[in-house]
Amino acid sequence: MSNRRWLMVLVFLVLFGMSVIFALPSAEAGQNLSGQKQAHKSPWQKIDDQAKLENPSDGNSVRALIDEILDFPSSFGRIPPIMREIIGQRLVDAEINYKLGRTQGIEEKSVVQIVNTLADKLRLSDSARTTLHQVEVLRFGMELSSPDFMPPPSSQGESAALSLSKTELSPSQAAHILLVLIDQKIMNPDYQLPPEEWEKTQYQTTMDRMLKYKELRDSGQMKTTMKTTMTEGVRLSSPSSPDLRSQIYDAVSQMSLTEGLDLVNETFGIAGISK
Repeated sequence: MSNRRWLMVLVFLVLFGMSVIFALPSAEAGQNLSGQKQAHKSPWQKIDDQAKLENPSDGNSVRALIDEILDFPSSFGRIPPIMREIIGQRLVDAEINYKLGRTQGIEEKSVVQIVNTLADKLRLSDSARTTLHQVEVLRFGMELSSPDFMPPPSSQGESAALSLSKTELSPSQAAHILLVLIDQKIMNPDYQLPPEEWEKTQYQTTMDRMLKYKELRDSGQMKTTMKTTMTEGVRLSSPSSPDLRSQIYDAVSQMSLTEGLDLVNETFGIAGISK
């Protein structure tokens, strides 16, 4: 594959197409080679397990977490190895620096800025743009389903629906939310709305359902599986949006190598991740 083609794949997959399908924890058990039943681990559980093992003094443990994020089920396949190594290493270095207190975290508004900057640069439709509340919905869902990877904000006295602009994300958390959000823009009709319309028709209803789920779960009244949480505001699977997909391909195909690399670096720059 040519360098130009790889660049196009990088920009598309990493910035718009590295989709994350919200795989549900399964109540079914599989059989291992010894015949014993072994609980199936969803990609979400794998990330949570790696988050428990993450140690910033051990680069391998950080790499394992980043690998789980980049290996999440994707509707566009895997990033080409060379590009994956570049992106993965930058995320590993940024994660270590953050966890060791050398750098600050990434604010949720930076995730919003990245998506909206890309939408502007690639001249995408208004529905490709996002809001802080969309990030809030996705993060809240992650707090409920992957509490070790995405623990709730430290302030215990405030509402669970607190605006997340007062909190920060680690590089691994920001990358995961960004990829999930981008995937929803491509795959989930509920997110394929202009920001103003989404705010009016989707935000409060979705948050109310998730808060109700949390209330029932915390009180011990929730008898169903995590399936309820994972599907709130997030499409498990859906046909991709051909309109947005074609817009992205058309825009990326017209970019020069220099323009593409500049866009990738600008994206990392908005997040405060240096080379």
